[in-house]
Amino acid sequence: MRRASVLLALVAWLPGAFLWADAAWAATIPFGGRDWWINGVNVPWNQYGSDAGSHDSWGHLYDPAWFEAFFAECESSGINCVRLWIHCDGRSSPEFDGSGYVTGLDGTFLDDLEDILLRAESHGVMVMPCLWSFDMTNDGTAGAGPYAGLHADLIQDAARTQSYIDNALVPMLERLASAPNLFAWEIINEPEWSVLGNTDETVGLGEMQRFCAMIAEAVHERSATMVSVGSASLKWNSDLVPPAEGNWWSDEALIAAHSSALAYLDFYQVHYYDWMWDPGWGYDPFDVVTPKPTSHWLLDKPVLVGECPADDSGMYTMSEQLDNAFANGYVGVMFWSYNSDWSSNWASTTAALAAFRNAHPDLVAGIPYASGRGAGCAGGGLPSGAGAFGLAAALALLLARMILRQRRQPRPAA
Repeated sequence: MRRASVLLALVAWLPGAFLWADAAWAATIPFGGRDWWINGVNVPWNQYGSDAGSHDSWGHLYDPAWFEAFFAECESSGINCVRLWIHCDGRSSPEFDGSGYVTGLDGTFLDDLEDILLRAESHGVMVMPCLWSFDMTNDGTAGAGPYAGLHADLIQDAARTQSYIDNALVPMLERLASAPNLFAWEIINEPEWSVLGNTDETVGLGEMQRFCAMIAEAVHERSATMVSVGSASLKWNSDLVPPAEGNWWSDEALIAAHSSALAYLDFYQVHYYDWMWDPGWGYDPFDVVTPKPTSHWLLDKPVLVGECPADDSGMYTMSEQLDNAFANGYVGVMFWSYNSDWSSNWASTTAALAAFRNAHPDLVAGIPYASGRGAGCAGGGLPSGAGAFGLAAALALLLARMILRQRRQPRPAA
């Protein structure tokens, strides 16, 4: 009887222990020779789609003084990483021919992009460039010129995708190969909207997965830099079905779309806005009442909250978003934003980030490139050096899947 009691106590203790270990494992991501919690913000642009390169009609819009002032504010506020949108809808870069193939980058693009990274480096700030957005399948041509969107064919056609890789992506990888603060490449922002019919053009899920897989493969072939996708929600980045609809960005999904061992993401990136809040089905990284750590969502890689509202008047204050994400095992939070929605809340945004930095200086503060170029994550998605925490996370994931298979119940759909 005593042995049975001990075993029952052990069984009762194990899930909590694994969830604790999972949170400890996923609370940081390795870069530049140490582990980091991303205390971040979305720039996301000064001139939408035109911060690097020149627009056909508007000319060269890059403003180095604007970025210098921004990165100085980041440094003083404890912001260690920023998310910067690059092509957006394609209005200024890359260069296209009349058939929709990418022919290259204009004469100022690489200089501009490198200068942004150098200015960030001088203030101890990591940068995650986001190459594309779902806006590439919208039609912005009436107001922003002939290349502002309508680029579904770049996603749908492998030859056109390859022209982008060869003539635009590879030159970027080569030019920034020694940039010590290049945190990761994000392939595309919220690609789900281009798949679900929320844009002027629609692409198939398999086409979008192949597009992302080819770009991930190219980055992994030519660099040690990490790669991710900015998923619009846990709804499409989790195998906990229901309430989620599947992990569209898993290794299995990408490799199925493009057969290559290098077609994988190094970490997941999910976004949150209050339409995702619900005490039952909510796709919510900040829920600590249930609670719902990353293992709840059956996620097998580090997970970054790449967008969330810089607003204290919603379901969570900014301080709650930071603290709850940390408690649930996410590797960081990047508020939206400095120069778009909720930019009027910049003072309170920096106050929340500075307070988190002060509470966790060993995970947030410091020079991100002090030990040289970051090695990123191992090919399987677990951080290098994760050790016991990585094992605990894997065991927690296995346990969660076993329980899910036995106890799955229908849940209300969003």
